[in-house]
Amino acid sequence: MRDKKLPTKIFGEVLQELRLQQALTQDQLAERAGTERSHISALERAEKGPTLATILGLAEALKIPAGQLMGLVEERLRGL
Repeated sequence: MRDKKLPTKIFGEVLQELRLQQALTQDQLAERAGTERSHISALERAEKGPTLATILGLAEALKIPAGQLMGLVEERLRGL
């Protein structure tokens, strides 16, 4: 059985990679997404899982469709 926390870990990795690809700091992404830097940090470290509202806000802040964001997470999970 797959580790229940694995999707949260993978989401954090994908989020961090997308943020860095766009040369954004955690503060900048948080401001764009309407959240706190500490929340972005917790998501990237898989200390917290994202809510649907968070996923939608982050996708908008990263200027990508939410489906693409989740698709990247799903692809990585399938590759394990």
